[in-house]
Amino acid sequence: MRHRFTVIEGGAGIAAGADTVVDGPFSETTVDETPVTWRIDLRRAIVVGADEVAAWRALLIRAGGGDSVHADPDYLLSAAQHQSGGRDILFALAWAVGSGPDRLAAVVPLALPHTLWGHSRIVLWQPHGVTVAPVFAAETEAAVREALTERLRELRPRATLALAPVARPDAKAVVPASHLRAVAPRASIPAHSLVGVRSLRAPVPARVERISDPYAVRDAVEAFLLLDAEVSSAPIIGDPSEAAMVRVVTRLFAQRRQAMVELTRRDGAVVAATLILGTGAGAVRWRHAEGDVAPERIDRLA
Repeated sequence: MRHRFTVIEGGAGIAAGADTVVDGPFSETTVDETPVTWRIDLRRAIVVGADEVAAWRALLIRAGGGDSVHADPDYLLSAAQHQSGGRDILFALAWAVGSGPDRLAAVVPLALPHTLWGHSRIVLWQPHGVTVAPVFAAETEAAVREALTERLRELRPRATLALAPVARPDAKAVVPASHLRAVAPRASIPAHSLVGVRSLRAPVPARVERISDPYAVRDAVEAFLLLDAEVSSAPIIGDPSEAAMVRVVTRLFAQRRQAMVELTRRDGAVVAATLILGTGAGAVRWRHAEGDVAPERIDRLA
C-alpha cells in the first residue's frame, strides 16, 4: 500500500532522505522568464566541493542580507562535521538547469530522522547556538520547495519534510552576541574591599594585539584556548568537538582574511582574548575569554 504524503503547517509536503550523495533532475518552472529544470543535489558536508562552495558564496551575495558569517559554507560545513550531535546532516543544493551554465538557486541544510526513532521527520538543521535561515535566490523559493519535496519523496516516501518559514533580510535571525557562550571568570576581590591598599608600583597598562595573518592566527587561537581553559567554568578544550570546530573555523576564515584574534596582554601574559569572524559591519564577536583585567588604560596595537 502506498503511503499518503503529509503537509504540515509552516513547511512543505513530504519528504524523504538519503544515506548517500544523490543528484536528481525534475520539476520544470521559470526563472527570469527562462524555462529551467530543477536539479536537487544532496550532499554531506565532507563531500561538498570547491566549485559548490564558490557557487554557494555567490548565491549569498545575490540573495543579500542575512548573516554573512554563520551562513558562510566554512561555518556551516564545519559545524555539520564537528557538532552534528550524531544527526545525519545533508545539504540540499538546488540548481536551475536551463539555457547557459547551471546556477545555484538555494542551499537548504536538512537533518534526517534516525532510522529507528526519528519520527520520520526531516527538518531544517541549525548549528548550535545560532539560527540561520536557508538561502534562496530571489523569486525561487516556491519552486525550490516543490522540487525539494518531490526529490525527497522519491527517497523516503513515508517521511515528512518540515521547513520553517524563511527569515527575510530585514529580520535578525542570528542570536545576539550577548547570547553566545558565556565565559565565567575566576572570582576576584571586590574593589570596595581593597580600600587602603596601595600598589608599590604604577599599574602596567594592558595592550591589545590584533592578529589576522593566517599563519599567526593558529597560535593566537591556541593562546585563546589556553586562557579559556584557565578562566572558564566549562572550558572549550574540554569538549573535543567544540575545540575542533573553533580551530577549523578560525583557520578557514583566516585563509580568506575573514578572521581576527584580539589578545589583551599585561606584563606579557594574556589576560583576555576574543575571536572575531568576518570583517567590517558584518563581523561577529564569536568567542571571548577574560581573566582579571583591571579597568586601566589599554594600548591597542594594530
